[in-house]
Amino acid sequence: MIKRYTQFVNEAEDANIDETPGVKSLDSSKFTELKEEVKKMIDNTISKSGGEFASFVESLEKNPEDVKVEGFINDADVYDFYLKYRNDIDEVLNGVKFYDQAPVDSNAYGLYEYTIKGTEKAFMEIVKLI
Repeated sequence: MIKRYTQFVNEAEDANIDETPGVKSLDSSKFTELKEEVKKMIDNTISKSGGEFASFVESLEKNPEDVKVEGFINDADVYDFYLKYRNDIDEVLNGVKFYDQAPVDSNAYGLYEYTIKGTEKAFMEIVKLI
């Protein structure tokens, strides 16, 4: 029997309810390694182009298409970021119910593109937690 990814994750959460609480509202105390990496990437971008951290994050939240973060510009960079942090990214995406939507809703028409769009979504969710 084939299961949807969200069903699989929910079953795993039910089995480990005491060990790993669900990410239904994205607990800001989780994902410390991922948040530190995102902060470092933003700091590297600021050091090259100038500005301050808070205003850059605010601009990034308002216009994620226009504001680019060093090391997260090309699809290959985004994919490498996903491979490095895939467990945390998948957990973030599950928490924001990304997997409940059809890939077409995200304008993703292939698996690679879906992975890129999902990673970008998770990145923005982590930026909101910073």
